[in-house]
Amino acid sequence: VEKDYAYLKEICDHQAEQLSRTSLKLQEKASASDAEIKDMKETIFELEDQVEQHRAVKLHNNQLISELESNVIKLEEQKSDLERQLKALTKQIKEETEEWRRFQADLQTAVVVANDIKCEAQQELRTVKRRLLEEEEKNARLQKELGDMQGHSRLVASASPP
Repeated sequence: VEKDYAYLKEICDHQAEQLSRTSLKLQEKASASDAEIKDMKETIFELEDQVEQHRAVKLHNNQLISELESNVIKLEEQKSDLERQLKALTKQIKEETEEWRRFQADLQTAVVVANDIKCEAQQELRTVKRRLLEEEEKNARLQKELGDMQGHSRLVASASPP
């Protein structure tokens, strides 16, 4: 019986030792699993935080995109307005340039006509001055003749008996 007891005790001790080793291994695995679970929970927390940050960044970016799209629309409208103004000003400049050319041509014509009138007037003035001179000479000659005749008629009247 003691033999059986020693044998059973040896088997039990051996099994207890194996169970102890297995238990130790399982405890180590459990500790490692707990540590891994803890790391995974931290990783999950960090990832959730990153997701929230990304959502905030995405929301901010979407707001910026909306603002930029709005600015683009406003700038396109301003561009269209400026293009219309440019076309209107270009048309106005063309019209004013054409009007200026017509004015210059009309002015040139007026200058030519005025110069012709001036030349004609100067010619006529010379003719009138020449005639005036002739008439003044004629008048002076006639005055002289009249004076001569009046003087002669006084002589004739004083020489005739009363």
